[in-house]
Amino acid sequence: MPLSMTGFGDAQTTGGPACYRVEVRSVNNRHFKLHYRGPEELSGYEADVERLVRQKVSRGTVSVSIRPDTATSTDAARINEPVLLAYWQQLQQLSEKVSGMAQPSLADLLPLPGVISDRSASVGDVDATWEAVSQALEKAIAQHHDFRVREGHAMAVEIESSCNQIRAILDKIVQWSSDVVAEYRDKLLQRIQTLLANTDVTVDPRDLLREVSLFADRCDINEEITRLRAHLDQFKQLLAGSNSQGRKLDFLCQELFRESNTIGSKSNHLGISHAAVDMKTEVERIREIVQNLE
Repeated sequence: MPLSMTGFGDAQTTGGPACYRVEVRSVNNRHFKLHYRGPEELSGYEADVERLVRQKVSRGTVSVSIRPDTATSTDAARINEPVLLAYWQQLQQLSEKVSGMAQPSLADLLPLPGVISDRSASVGDVDATWEAVSQALEKAIAQHHDFRVREGHAMAVEIESSCNQIRAILDKIVQWSSDVVAEYRDKLLQRIQTLLANTDVTVDPRDLLREVSLFADRCDINEEITRLRAHLDQFKQLLAGSNSQGRKLDFLCQELFRESNTIGSKSNHLGISHAAVDMKTEVERIREIVQNLE
């Protein structure tokens, strides 16, 4: 089951001493990386946050935000007047000592530590707060996972479409490849007859056969065709598997591109060369999608 590395989920606490909103977002990354932002009283639970996220996410940059829901807790934040006045008095004294120093404003003081007190941080027991927040986090992670499943399914449909297109192109190449040697033999024989038309020189049929055999060996693409089909079959198996296999699919894309490129370079047929370019275009399209899969 392919999973997108991009997703979103959110939830809100339904119990505990205060109301919190939890958001989980993720974007592409070759490895797992967690960005956590939460209230100070829950700073000791960051490891638990990562543990819960890792149960559903193995790759990608995941951002978890836990913040008081001010829409439902309008009285959560309060200005700590003693702290604000202490800052103000110190700055006033400093401005009198330093010439040219601008007078402080309240807006400058608000971001300072301790000026804004979060009442939700001191309400109730921290363990009870975490219990409510962890339940909301699990809901957000589940919603985030469902989002990734839907995105992954849409990506899988696109990938399967491109794989089918490659198979169709490959069938045409197989048809053309069976005629390449015969066409070369006929053209070679025609050129030789034209060049020797007014001479007494003759060509040993064995020499002609040897040249055609060397050409057939150089332009033989049967192995590449077989490997391409095997890679496409494995692609289908990985997409249908129970786990998301973005890394393996990305590696298979490299192999698909390599075989397609070899077919194009070994062929001595205009149609096959153009078909190889079309296959590489589809492989690049697949690779762009696969790099978004977990």
